[in-house]
Amino acid sequence: MKKYFSLIIFLLFFSFSFGQKKFSTNELLNIYPFNKTSKVKIISYNTDFVSEFPTPLPPVGKDGDSTIIKNIIANQTFPIKLKNILGNENLKGIEETKTLNFVEIFELSKLLYNTCGKFSNDMREVSKCFFPRNAVLFYDENDKVFEFLEICFECYRIEYTSEKSLEINGLCNDFYFKLENLFKNNGLKTQHNRNY
Repeated sequence: MKKYFSLIIFLLFFSFSFGQKKFSTNELLNIYPFNKTSKVKIISYNTDFVSEFPTPLPPVGKDGDSTIIKNIIANQTFPIKLKNILGNENLKGIEETKTLNFVEIFELSKLLYNTCGKFSNDMREVSKCFFPRNAVLFYDENDKVFEFLEICFECYRIEYTSEKSLEINGLCNDFYFKLENLFKNNGLKTQHNRNY
């Protein structure tokens, strides 16, 4: 009896792990934010910034400060915060952008919602890294961004504008690889520009 019980448990686990329900075409077109979108753009930004200083800072002098550190701070430019520039019409700070056509938008929706299957995604990976260099912008009929997904391909994490996007499930092996390829195939950078 124990063998049959163990076999049933294994089969249930196996079917849950590999048989995740996928969204239908109709569901994909009616799921938020795609159901309110008139235009979708993918973008890259912050590709010239490292997420931390590449070399250790020099030691602080006897007076509690260093001229070198003061110069670094005075000349330091900081990465953009996407939410701070989305209100600007020129979107200064965004390096590359691509407006997706209908077929590409549909492919993006399949990638976001069907790659790992349809199930609740309440688990969140926590990483100190999160330094987004890419995003997906969703525009309404008034050509205003109402939702965006910031993506860090270095730590494999997405942050959402609103809790409505929680149906996105990025908890399988090839999700971020496929998403990064979508950006690269459209000519957008996804990593820091290493000039050394």
